[in-house]
Amino acid sequence: MTEQEALAKMVAPGTPRPSIWRKGVLQVHVTRACDKSCFGCTQGSNLGGKPVMIPPHEYARALDSLQGYFGVVGMFGGNPAMHPQFEQLCSILRNKFPKEQCGIWCNHPRGKGAVMRETFNPAVSNLNVHEDRAAYDEFARDWPECRGVLKGLDTDSRHSPPFVAMLDVVPDESKRWELIGNCDINKFWSAMLCYVPGKGLRAFFCEIAGAQAMLHADDPAWPDTGLEATNGWWKKSMAAFAEQVRFNCHRCGVPLRRFGQLANGGEYEEVSATHEGIYNPKKAGRRVELITLGNVGEKTLTRATDYIQNGSLK
Repeated sequence: MTEQEALAKMVAPGTPRPSIWRKGVLQVHVTRACDKSCFGCTQGSNLGGKPVMIPPHEYARALDSLQGYFGVVGMFGGNPAMHPQFEQLCSILRNKFPKEQCGIWCNHPRGKGAVMRETFNPAVSNLNVHEDRAAYDEFARDWPECRGVLKGLDTDSRHSPPFVAMLDVVPDESKRWELIGNCDINKFWSAMLCYVPGKGLRAFFCEIAGAQAMLHADDPAWPDTGLEATNGWWKKSMAAFAEQVRFNCHRCGVPLRRFGQLANGGEYEEVSATHEGIYNPKKAGRRVELITLGNVGEKTLTRATDYIQNGSLK
């Protein structure tokens, strides 16, 4: 497959995806700070270093750029509840979007359940407690409407390692383009706005491209592929995101659908040479395995984004 053929198969942020909530999800990343350290976290919340905290005025600007968007406007992390100005961010969101459109991706309310209840629609929120009974009970107590959508209490998740770059383990470029054209996150999940240190608010067609930008922000050789968060940026076609696809997708591992590790019960972190420099686990002593052509393995998942379902696979 060629680049143009792959781009023709991909889904732009403003193109409805019939199989997901409200036919689309667009995340605004507020921090990668998290009380968990899940193996293979797509946003690098398992890694050390100072986590980005989006300034409230930039969060407001991000939401302004989404005016008219039809899908779910997500608050994303990390654990958003760990943002020191979480209540202020929620107030900004309530003033700009109706509650039925607002979702939060969160593993633990950390005392913020009441404001979550006021701000977010549980039917379009991803509340995975990652086997934490205390988190489950606090959600259920302070946000009772979310009880029916709470998940992950009895099942671990499994992440296909996002930082095993295809560029490092798939030498055939046409094969990489074929994988990119069928990426699960592009077809079934979300685009993202995020605050990149030294560069400011940036728009990405994919949440992994945004995570790469934030984690590699101190690398002068890492290009700024993000778009300016101008009003309506999400309406652009995939042609506008071609540079992101050309650079970031080849440095991502999600299209490989590698079997990966359990989020809680994993044995080691998996990374390839492209991202080795940023892969310093925040948990001291955690093993990191460098994945190369020689040990990439063949076991795969049916869909990388089915984290909970994949957690039960052996």
